Amino acid sequence: MRAETNLHTGWYLAAFRSELSGGDITPLAIGPRRLIAVSDQHRIRLFDANCPHRGAHLGHGGTLDAGCVICPFHGKRVALGDPARRWSVREYPVLQWGDALFTRLTDDDADDRGLPEALSAFADTHPLVPALTQQIAAPAELIVENAFDGEHFTALHKVPKVTGMVARPGEQGELVIEGEFLMQTSPWQDDRAKEEIRWNAVRTGVVRWDYRPRFLARAFSPTVVVTEFGPPGRTHVIVTAAVPTPEGCVARVAIGVAEGHEKELPMLVQGSHKALAEDTEIWENLDLEAVPRYDASDRPVLAYRSFCAAFGKLAAGPVAAGPVAAGPLASGPLASGQPA
Repeated sequence: MRAETNLHTGWYLAAFRSELSGGDITPLAIGPRRLIAVSDQHRIRLFDANCPHRGAHLGHGGTLDAGCVICPFHGKRVALGDPARRWSVREYPVLQWGDALFTRLTDDDADDRGLPEALSAFADTHPLVPALTQQIAAPAELIVENAFDGEHFTALHKVPKVTGMVARPGEQGELVIEGEFLMQTSPWQDDRAKEEIRWNAVRTGVVRWDYRPRFLARAFSPTVVVTEFGPPGRTHVIVTAAVPTPEGCVARVAIGVAEGHEKELPMLVQGSHKALAEDTEIWENLDLEAVPRYDASDRPVLAYRSFCAAFGKLAAGPVAAGPVAAGPLASGPLASGQPA
């Protein structure tokens, strides 16, 4: 799969709050689209970064003053999401789940695919915390595609057995894949307990698959997948996302654990780092020009690629638009600005 020149009309995980500068304005980017994150009364708002006067980047030297950004180039007062003003920059919807900030770069919510509802369902029970942010020299879509590649879990990540893993459309247009991992022991058990279980298997010659966590992944866009993993009552939520860059993409992983299971969070973070390192070695050495020869096991991957192709495409630069629709977790009333 080759990196897309244009952006899609779905959701991106634009940044973690902990990545922001701590000041009023932080420069961000999604592919070639230049953005600024503005801290406004304990919420984060996202806007185009180009000054409508001459195209200066408002995130590099711009200052916030009474609801406007003072452009560092000519001192123009640029309004934030107010198309009635002569100088204004467009605002984008923001969904916030724990430390993660999601956005889409269009007014049309046709490609939301249920992400606002999913965030609303998990926000209180599984608050997200960052696990990692990493630049990868590979197309952004490969990162989310991984959830739909069942064979790689056994071959690359050494999961003993994986069953199910059939992709299907979700109720709101997302793409769903569900299966079960068969393991001798929970990866969250202490090393002594794991070793005892392995020794019993060697001693008796009988392998018991006592830990059978459910794997349920839902791709809400080509660059955001939310995975529920674990047995009933101990489900963890893992968000895997990628933002395109000129060099490939920035991958982000965030994890949510239910109350009472916080002690498992460090092991989940450690596991995320290990798994991504294994994946990255493969991704960065793929021949993207090679002609693939698919078999039946690749059906979920092909379903994911068809899912990606169904999204609309966006231009690289800022585009004037009407008011933006906000999801249930939007960070506040949203409007849009049109450069003069």
